[in-house]
Amino acid sequence: MRRISGVLRIPLVLCGAVALAVGFAPAASATVLWADEQAMITTNTYRYSYIYDVGVGNTISHEQFAQPAVTAFYGSKGGFDRNFMVWAPIVAIDRPHEYWNGCDGNTGGLCPHVRDGLQRIDEEIATGQIHVKYWNGAFIGVACGNWNHGGTGPKPVISGTKYEDVNGDGVRQAGEPGLPGWTIDLFYNGTPVATAGTDAGGAYSFSLNANDMPIGAGTYTLAERPQAGWVQSHAPAPVAVGYGVGQAHFGGNDFGNYRPATIGGRKFDDHGADGGGAGDPGLVNWTFELDNGATAVTGSDGGYGFSGLRPGTYTVREREQAGWRRTTPASGSTTVTVTSGQVAGGVDFGNVCLGSIAVTAPDGVAVRVDEVTVPGVLANDPPAPRTASGSATVGGLLPGTYRVTLTLPDGVFTTDADLTSLDGKFAIVKTVTVAECGTTAVAPPFVTSQPGKITGGIRVLVPGGTATAGFEFMQRKEGPRGTLEYNDHGNGIDLHTSDITGISVSGQDAYVFGHAVLNGVTTGFRLHLVDAGEPGRADRFELLLANGYSAGYGQTLDGGNVQIH
Repeated sequence: MRRISGVLRIPLVLCGAVALAVGFAPAASATVLWADEQAMITTNTYRYSYIYDVGVGNTISHEQFAQPAVTAFYGSKGGFDRNFMVWAPIVAIDRPHEYWNGCDGNTGGLCPHVRDGLQRIDEEIATGQIHVKYWNGAFIGVACGNWNHGGTGPKPVISGTKYEDVNGDGVRQAGEPGLPGWTIDLFYNGTPVATAGTDAGGAYSFSLNANDMPIGAGTYTLAERPQAGWVQSHAPAPVAVGYGVGQAHFGGNDFGNYRPATIGGRKFDDHGADGGGAGDPGLVNWTFELDNGATAVTGSDGGYGFSGLRPGTYTVREREQAGWRRTTPASGSTTVTVTSGQVAGGVDFGNVCLGSIAVTAPDGVAVRVDEVTVPGVLANDPPAPRTASGSATVGGLLPGTYRVTLTLPDGVFTTDADLTSLDGKFAIVKTVTVAECGTTAVAPPFVTSQPGKITGGIRVLVPGGTATAGFEFMQRKEGPRGTLEYNDHGNGIDLHTSDITGISVSGQDAYVFGHAVLNGVTTGFRLHLVDAGEPGRADRFELLLANGYSAGYGQTLDGGNVQIH
């Protein structure tokens, strides 16, 4: 046997830079010595591995096999292609009776100390065990190769799937479909080298064929070609592919995309305050907000929309406006979950415009507003009754029907037809309607004492008999005065007064205000007298006491007469 010395001194390039040359210690990952090979080199010169550079005492690396000069040499000698030189792994084999061949003409060449011709491995390596670059039965060391088996090398594969990211979370879940017809580009160390299209299931793959592409070990990146109407939510990380990986499959390089979603609805004027919306008009210039900070403003029809949304869960709220109450949604917001491309409509908000009651009354008049009927899903806030004094506006009222009570203090006179007695006092009680955005005016006529004189007598029918009265009232410089003697035979009432506090005369109507003593109790009274002209049959007499007693209202005088002077 003879000592073999194969020395290869070529700069090594890894990932585009000069990484090492024979004569410098390689990285641990490049070490391909089997166990005790180092010891065998120092003790037995006939056990050199062809993969070992005995000239400088370092292992041959994958990078050395991938150098252009080495690749060209083995390609010309025995058809070892670039895939073999780049991707075939370095392994230990023990084939003592296997032959090297194709070593003719090496003298003075790449490995000058290897004998020409055909040699058995165990004639060069005592045990026959060697580290070689190996694939599919073919192998080479630093000098020669076994070309009987052919030298076609492996091709690694990079693959992945293009899928629709239905929920937009950047992770593919079961049920998220693949997307066909998308173009994926492959880059090697930043340079584009190949293009592939996704199939019906969204799958794509790249066979790293070093024979057809200027590639090798290094960093591979992938990029999709964008399509209109889609947003990328997931892209694969760079793929590091090393020398000698064989036909490794680098899968799972997935791309996720979603179609932007839309959330929209309508803002409507809820005329019925029922939380519905059918037939109700839209409201323009209302602002809506998403919890991601986006805003939208309603158009002339009340419609609004948020587009370009990533799939996910959003909360929609309206910006409140003064003078309005929301009828729907009751919680004040709506939470919506949208998926890829979804248009989530019907996120509607209803509002009703509040109204008010404007009362015009003298100071000291107690104002009270009570609900009669307030339809819909809302209640007044603050709740009724509401109170005020004198001239006041009671606002923030839901559309509906209300009762307005004006309780009069002493010295305040009214000719209003809705005067009644309430808890021993005179009060004006009116039932009014409050419309959306409307102000309902309550302005009863209030009067002051003024010059005038009224005289006469009456006879009217009352339950159980007749009532008679005689009266004389006048307004003098020192104030109003007069006398009323009233006898209700049906109820046995005998009323006398000289406590007159006010007289108001207007045309054929006269009002007299004062206090009367009825059954020993002093109470307020208002006497309304109508002089309809002679012969007096159309004259009227109405006596109203604050304790709830009334007589003569709506009855024609029978045998009586009213004279307004």
